[in-house]
Amino acid sequence: MTHTERLTAKPRGSNMGGWQDRHLAAIFGPSGTPEHAMVSMIKSWLAYADWHKGRHQSKIGDDGVLGMEWARIGCALRGLLNGECGRLDCGTLDHVIVSALEAEEFDPDNID
Repeated sequence: MTHTERLTAKPRGSNMGGWQDRHLAAIFGPSGTPEHAMVSMIKSWLAYADWHKGRHQSKIGDDGVLGMEWARIGCALRGLLNGECGRLDCGTLDHVIVSALEAEEFDPDNID
């Protein structure tokens, strides 16, 4: 699975109350500034790691110059989940970000 595919994958768990439907609707058709901004930022951050792997045939986490900067952005994105995110499920987005960081061998709770 590419990093970008993580964002569009169906969330785990029960769809009680339709939260998964609302979340995926916001991913595929963001409405309003908070949703659009958050989806765009996370999607671009993930896409950059996918592009890096395709271009350099190595993970961005292995890049001694860009890797840590990419990880810091991920950490900042996690912090932005404390703000308004519309229909997006912040727990699911946190899981997407943490999974991407861990796949690149970063500790999401210990990024300087």
